Amino acid sequence: MRLFSYSPHAGFTLLEVLVVLVITTILTSLGSQALTQWQYRQQVKATASDLTHFLNRLRQQANRYHLTISFNASLNDERSIVKATSEPRAGRTEQWGWQPSEPKVALLAMVGEPRFFGKHGTAWPGSFEVGNHVTRWRVIISTYGRVRYCESLDKRCH
Repeated sequence: MRLFSYSPHAGFTLLEVLVVLVITTILTSLGSQALTQWQYRQQVKATASDLTHFLNRLRQQANRYHLTISFNASLNDERSIVKATSEPRAGRTEQWGWQPSEPKVALLAMVGEPRFFGKHGTAWPGSFEVGNHVTRWRVIISTYGRVRYCESLDKRCH
């Protein structure tokens, strides 16, 4: 008794196999592009979060020691940096620096002249924009010294 019958026409043709391979290649490349775009967006979001934490630490420093801390941004293609400087106090000035941890994310702009006034717990409003070729995020300092971040394309991010 035979369990399997042999037919000379069983199997797939070369054309059918090639069609399946082409479809698989197209789907893989689309998935790969989507994954890469997602990674770039996550890098920018993480950088915006990191800058927000840096600014919040400086706001706490300003409030604790009644300092005025002002910001200056160095925007060059190689490496962008945010420099923070306190007002001279007893002949001494403190400085802090922040730069993106991801090499493909840059500080794109600084809007306004943001400052923290620790004596009053307020700030001059302003914002920083970080991003890459895929997306941009804005880190905003409000008049009350609150720091938040949002995607630049979001309508509520102004």
